[in-house]
Amino acid sequence: SFFGGNTMIEVTNPKNLYKKVELAKKQLKNAKTKEEIVALTTYIEQLYASIGFVSVGDIASLDMKVFANKHHIKANNKKYIISKDRLIKNYLLQQDFHRYFFERVFQGINREMRSLGGDEYSPITELSKDDYYTIFFEFMSSLGLSSLFDKYIKNQRIYSGVDDDVNTLGFTIINPLTKEADVFVGDMQYDIYSMYVLAHEFGHVYDLSRLDGGAKGYNKYRIESFYQEITSKTFERLFIDFLLERNILKDETLDLMFDMNNWNYLYIFAAYIISLLPEEYIVNEEYIDMKRTEIYKMIKDRFNKKSNVKKVLNRMSDFQELQEDYSYAYGDVISLFFKERIKESDYSLEVFQEAFPYRDELFNPEVLDRFDINPKKYVKLYKKDIELLKKQSN
Repeated sequence: SFFGGNTMIEVTNPKNLYKKVELAKKQLKNAKTKEEIVALTTYIEQLYASIGFVSVGDIASLDMKVFANKHHIKANNKKYIISKDRLIKNYLLQQDFHRYFFERVFQGINREMRSLGGDEYSPITELSKDDYYTIFFEFMSSLGLSSLFDKYIKNQRIYSGVDDDVNTLGFTIINPLTKEADVFVGDMQYDIYSMYVLAHEFGHVYDLSRLDGGAKGYNKYRIESFYQEITSKTFERLFIDFLLERNILKDETLDLMFDMNNWNYLYIFAAYIISLLPEEYIVNEEYIDMKRTEIYKMIKDRFNKKSNVKKVLNRMSDFQELQEDYSYAYGDVISLFFKERIKESDYSLEVFQEAFPYRDELFNPEVLDRFDINPKKYVKLYKKDIELLKKQSN
């Protein structure tokens, strides 16, 4: 076999993470700017959470209480609140744009989703470890990133979660100074869904390793941006296309493709609904805890009486914080354009290098025009994907 019998993803020993905590604390002690203090305390908090995620018993032995009482954490929390307030303020300044954008996107894809079935699922295949690694290695190779995946395997920087109470498919954390990242997959299984999560997380690895601006850029990216999920969502799409083109686990891939379209549809729906709410409900993100009936009363005049909006609203999971809903909504939209560009350029990731310098101007119409991003074209590409899904399913 290509990887041999000793290669494992399900690392649950947090020993490596302890070492990273100690390194980060030393970096924090030598931090010279407020931005570095904020970035490093955030990273250390994430490390503590990660240790609990992979080894619940170990979290009790950590000195989180001592760390949490230090002034660095208070500085971080204050900075986080200020940055989050800035995010919401910037959003409200651009609310008309967001409303216009997602109204046209939602109107186009809503018709497509209403005609799409997907109640019957194929059994999920449990792959051998060798087959699992080989498939994912070949996917990463198609993007020119096989050595990146190989490095993470050899250095045991991919972990499986053991805490069933943590409601996450996966996450990635990165040291803001060294740019060394670690990947975490919840309930790691050797199947297509875990590979899908892994593809998403390696999008983050690729993205974060190229994040510029040092600690300041890291803080802004983490708290104030809506572009966090663009690269990771692009990797998701490329992974599904990779499986379809090679006829790997076809029926399960189509199920996964349906799920992805449904998840993305609901994030776009959430982004559109939020854009319709009065400013005062957005400032404090009150919509998160509001009853569906209250929200519907506020927005129903925007839709005709035959609209399925009330039905969609009732089947949604909870609204998330503004950043999460919008990061995933824009991640879905822009990733579809980027996926097409990457495939047209023989799987070169050059589009990311072109786009990264424009991160801070994501909602500048000139920037969107530069990458030919608009609701009308998105709906056209989306329909193309849905037609492929329907055709392959028959």
